[in-house]
Amino acid sequence: MSQEIANPNPGELREVVAALVSRHGPKWLRFVVRIVGNPVDAEDVLQEAVQRVLARNRRLGSEDEVRMYLGRAIANRAIELYHWRRRERRRSLPLEDCLDTAVPDQGAQRDLEELEFRAERERLLDLIGEGLAHLPAKQYEALRLTLFERPHTSIRDAGLERGIPYSTLRHRSVQGIRRLQKFVRRALRSSEF
Repeated sequence: MSQEIANPNPGELREVVAALVSRHGPKWLRFVVRIVGNPVDAEDVLQEAVQRVLARNRRLGSEDEVRMYLGRAIANRAIELYHWRRRERRRSLPLEDCLDTAVPDQGAQRDLEELEFRAERERLLDLIGEGLAHLPAKQYEALRLTLFERPHTSIRDAGLERGIPYSTLRHRSVQGIRRLQKFVRRALRSSEF
């Protein structure tokens, strides 16, 4: 599977990259969509990363190295786009705040939205408390150790303190979070009707 492409010429590299994109493209595209949140932007990220790799024409020893290099280029480009968008949102936020305060009678609307937000937040906190009470004891303990107590402690350190293997504590935490999410979703769906 791993063919040697030491000292590739641009044509060979292009063929290897094309084969890799056709083989792994859908998986890479799903990964990028999770980061950027938009399939169209994800395709652009994939194309830009491929262009970067081809333009760089770096010497790689095997197809596996090209695959790893291309995968890293795709991830880097997706993360760059994510951070760029976040910076743009931050830049535009003060302007939006200024415009909101300039509009008359906006204060009453904002106060109502704030009250609704607080009520919704309180309801969610109550549901989370109920969901925690319904968790199995070991999953509740795992969540308490990893999330609710000292938040600066890693899962590994929390497990060492209690004599629980890292993988076991991590599994219990993940399962507890999943159960909690399922409980909250179910409660929210049932209250919509």
